Amino acid sequence: MRKTFLMIALLFMGSGVQQLFAQTTPAHALKNVTIHNADGFATESATIIWRDGVIEAVGTNVNIPFDAYEIDGGDSLHVYPGFIDGYSIWGSPDLPSNLPDLDDPGNPPYDRAGVQPERNPSDLLTGDKNFAAAMKAGFTTAALYPNGYMLPGSVEIFYLSDDHTNIKLLSDNVGLAGSFDTAPGGWGSGAYPSTLMGVMAKFRQVMFDATALQQHIEYYSQNPEMPAPNRDQVLEALFPVINKEAPLYFEVDSKENIERLFKLQDEFGFGLVIVSGKEAYAKADELKRRNIPVLASVDFTDAPDWYKDENKKDEESEDSETNEVEEEISEEEQAYRDKQLEAWKAEVANIKNLMDAGVRVGYASAGLDLKDLNGKIKTLLEEGGMSEQNLVELMTFNTADILRINRTHGSIAKGKNASFSVFNKQMTEDDAKVLHNVTNGIIHELTGE
Repeated sequence: MRKTFLMIALLFMGSGVQQLFAQTTPAHALKNVTIHNADGFATESATIIWRDGVIEAVGTNVNIPFDAYEIDGGDSLHVYPGFIDGYSIWGSPDLPSNLPDLDDPGNPPYDRAGVQPERNPSDLLTGDKNFAAAMKAGFTTAALYPNGYMLPGSVEIFYLSDDHTNIKLLSDNVGLAGSFDTAPGGWGSGAYPSTLMGVMAKFRQVMFDATALQQHIEYYSQNPEMPAPNRDQVLEALFPVINKEAPLYFEVDSKENIERLFKLQDEFGFGLVIVSGKEAYAKADELKRRNIPVLASVDFTDAPDWYKDENKKDEESEDSETNEVEEEISEEEQAYRDKQLEAWKAEVANIKNLMDAGVRVGYASAGLDLKDLNGKIKTLLEEGGMSEQNLVELMTFNTADILRINRTHGSIAKGKNASFSVFNKQMTEDDAKVLHNVTNGIIHELTGE
């Protein structure tokens, strides 16, 4: 009993004390909680036991080891697998501004062209308020990449902490980030590529150059009498993509640009993960055929104002039981509204439509401000055809599967990594909030921050 009271007291102390305690405690047991996994099955009055960052046991009839410090949830707490962000720039330094003009803008250095695949987020990580905000939203793990342009750097996976100095690298060499973003400065600085077609041409060129360099390196290793290759860390960073050892995580939204990306994949044969993909539903069949997963953004546009006003009036009329005169609009205005609403609903239903089509879909913040996440989730539930199970699946196991860490992450089970979030109620209920996060076995108490 003393162990239980001691642990509860520690949960409400500072995060530094919690982490030190967690590192020196042999094992932990969180009991009398409801566990929600991605399969939709909820286990009530359950216990989770973990040691050294790994779950030892989970279930309703679990013997708690003598050396475990017990935390009693009192049958009121709900535990979910830690949410995983599949693609974010959290902790990345700001991009440089006031770039100087170039003497040869048609042939800029790699960094001015937006080609920096050699950069790793682990080498650049800096403080960011989004880390604390992400943990309060239930995230325990995130795939990060450096902020940049067409080829900004590598993608690496991290265990989160509210202090960036305590963020730990889980996996490197996950893939390379890419987009159709033009060079920094654009026409203002005169740097190439400053158009979409220019970006595609530049992408092809660096892929051809990297392929040629790799061949030269291989030939030279077998024929040392030939001229030595000029080694290039930028081009060599592309070797894993060329060799299909790591995919390209490509941020793209419109169906036209998705089609352009397909053409590049056909030409070079690289593995591909689409990020954001707001119009990916329009290419769902092709995505399934190509076995291309989508780390989908929920940063869809707001509903049309007139639609929100209509819903508000409907709610008010239900409450007051009064009948209001309907607004008279022209046929042209009605036709416009119908098309506008159809386009918005397609955007909101994007994720569910991809799931229904058999496309693997995970979650990526992809620039979303985390303060807007709850509102977006509410819209997905009310307008996007999503259930709580769909959301848990999207933000846990599916994302882990796409990032290739599903053997250890994405669910609460024996042998899995101890990364999960403790809510005061079910995550989709009003006023639900995260009380504690466990990341790689380390307890983070979030209340009062």
